[in-house]
Amino acid sequence: MTLRLKLNLTLVTGFLITLAVLVPLLRSTLSQTAYDAAISQAQLLNQVSQITEQYNEKEITPQLLQSTSIDFPPQSVPFYAVSHLGALLRQDHAGLNIRATALNPTNPADAPTPVERNLIERLRSPSAPAMLLSNSTDSTGKPTLLLATPIRVTNSGCLTCHSDPAVAPGTMIDTYGSQNGFGWKPGETVGASIISIPVGALQAEATGKIWKIILCLSALFLIILAVINIIIEIAFLRPLHEMSAITGRVSRGDMTAPELAINDHNELAPLASAFTRLRRSLESAFSMLDE
Repeated sequence: MTLRLKLNLTLVTGFLITLAVLVPLLRSTLSQTAYDAAISQAQLLNQVSQITEQYNEKEITPQLLQSTSIDFPPQSVPFYAVSHLGALLRQDHAGLNIRATALNPTNPADAPTPVERNLIERLRSPSAPAMLLSNSTDSTGKPTLLLATPIRVTNSGCLTCHSDPAVAPGTMIDTYGSQNGFGWKPGETVGASIISIPVGALQAEATGKIWKIILCLSALFLIILAVINIIIEIAFLRPLHEMSAITGRVSRGDMTAPELAINDHNELAPLASAFTRLRRSLESAFSMLDE
């Protein structure tokens, strides 16, 4: 095995070991960055959802109730606004969703899934935090981040429709019946606003970044390796080959071989100087024998 091959194998092995250590660190860092980005996105959408509900309740509902003879226009319900906001969002951003769901909803379409029900039950606990994060999967099995915040009965106006069927708007009873969406109590956590963020795409993006970093590092390593080999060839191997050829001729008694060029700035210079002195000693010895 040549010296060059040994050096190249050593450098390649060191580079592979570096990658073996670096890649897990990159994966961990970029995956956490992607997860943090998903959380930030979910928090932003949650604020949008809350603002939509507040705007609908303060601006839309009073106007609708004043301008129509219908005692229960669906557009006056915050759940309706949030549901349609989520539908519009899904049209351009697959996987993203904003959903308002309740354990006992008026509209069966607002009933929670098993995962959502579990989140609502956790939010109903006295020690529940203001926000819950949960890792789940969507209907296609892709990983999804869920952010859930409680929906509480804080407005007495909610009880007009959800306390007792006897006092609920007749249009609502005609539309949804008198079996669902009643019995709510003041201060009760009746549901949750749930934001769904697909993290599969973010993870794929993180993986793509890792591969780009690996390719860039590999390209840089190959360039450095090529430069090192060129330097070794010019600064060491060529002079060594020349030295070997000349010493071979001298060892066979060919004193017509040219002397080695000595470069004071080269680490091979002491060896070349020593060989030159040895050659001159041999030439002197041969001259004495000839005499």
